[in-house]
Amino acid sequence: MRTSAEKPDDEAWPRELSRRSKSGELLRIRQGCYVDALGWGQLEDEERYRGMLAAMTLTSRKVPLFGAESAGLLWGLPRPTLPADVQVIVPAQSGRKSSNGVRRLTRDPAAVTTAEVDGVLVTGKVQTAVDLAILYDFPWAVAVMDRLLNTKPLPGEIHSKPVTKAEVETRIDLLVSGAKRRRARRVLEFASGLAMYPGESLSRVHMAQLGFPAPVLQHQIIDARGHVATVDFYWEDYQLVGEFDGRGKYMKPEYLMGRTPAQVVIDEKNRENRIRATGVGVVRWEWPTAQSPEALARELTSAGLPQRGKYPASGPSWA
Repeated sequence: MRTSAEKPDDEAWPRELSRRSKSGELLRIRQGCYVDALGWGQLEDEERYRGMLAAMTLTSRKVPLFGAESAGLLWGLPRPTLPADVQVIVPAQSGRKSSNGVRRLTRDPAAVTTAEVDGVLVTGKVQTAVDLAILYDFPWAVAVMDRLLNTKPLPGEIHSKPVTKAEVETRIDLLVSGAKRRRARRVLEFASGLAMYPGESLSRVHMAQLGFPAPVLQHQIIDARGHVATVDFYWEDYQLVGEFDGRGKYMKPEYLMGRTPAQVVIDEKNRENRIRATGVGVVRWEWPTAQSPEALARELTSAGLPQRGKYPASGPSWA
């Protein structure tokens, strides 16, 4: 990444960057900031978005504070889609307008918490999660809050202290809008630190909205040889295990743990056979089903789980 300010004593440097941009060698991604055009085109969408955040940090006169979806991406919180713009926090009385792909969100500086992630300034992770819980629809808001409450560190942090619901409640209390406080509290009430992956959270919300019995999360299955598995969902009354089968387990190094994807498939099959041998049934579903209440209902009903009736989509609670 090259900027016009990196050679302040070279008057010809800005013109050189402009010339190389016109030739197609460089691509201007922000005023005064250029990247290798070929390399930029080969990046994934998220990498380019992170590049835009880095470019804004390099070229802004004042260090920008990223918030909402931009901060959520840097923390590694779940999201339904890539943010459509760059979102920064500015003082309520700054008068600065949103423009050129940058959305400026006004906040009272006294009520803003900050942290540094990947070398850039972001809103604190609890504040970011609360902001996203208000912004996203209920299933994705729960996915964010579940991940926040989970004890595993977020991708954007090296070390972390577990976040409690009481801490989140304190952050919610600072919201000026009563409607936003109520919405965030509904999300927090439903959230569980036992869930971690978006597919688990979305599935759990849809189960509640569809009127299925509440599952036990992260249930331990034991047989005569010892521990068999920790399963995503368990319904004791129906002797049924539910598993969200995300593709990450066949691709991510932290899950593969030196195994090939083929070996993971074999290990998963052996694991499922041991679970079934304890006398319980197993129903599995993948990402498309986790996103579709209708598809999830078909899977659970076929597995023998009864449906009691539907709850409002805006905020379910278990019956």
